[in-house]
Amino acid sequence: MTILLATMLVLAALPFGVAVINLRLLKPPLAGSHPRSRVSVLIPARNEAPNIQAAIQSVLANGHHDFEVLVLDDHSTDATASIVDAMAALDRRVVLHRRLCCLPAGAANPMPATCYPALPRVNC
Repeated sequence: MTILLATMLVLAALPFGVAVINLRLLKPPLAGSHPRSRVSVLIPARNEAPNIQAAIQSVLANGHHDFEVLVLDDHSTDATASIVDAMAALDRRVVLHRRLCCLPAGAANPMPATCYPALPRVNC
């Protein structure tokens, strides 16, 4: 019984010991030594005039330094596109993409993503 208890204690302590060793060996990266990646935030929108400005402002307020906000307008019939255009005029990170093709009359499902122009590629 004593051998079983001792074995259980050793096996329970083993992961703790590994964690302590890893924490001692872990060194945080030096400031500026690791470049941050460019991020594209996609916001699909259709008739979102009451919400779109707050959504974009929320993304713009984050701490990441290199990003863009791509708003994909899906034939909005309200002021969504004009609100995004106004925000894009103030901040170059905001870009409006309008859907090029039209939905067939009575269509319940959206058209495929090929209706949007080719979005700019990000160099990695």
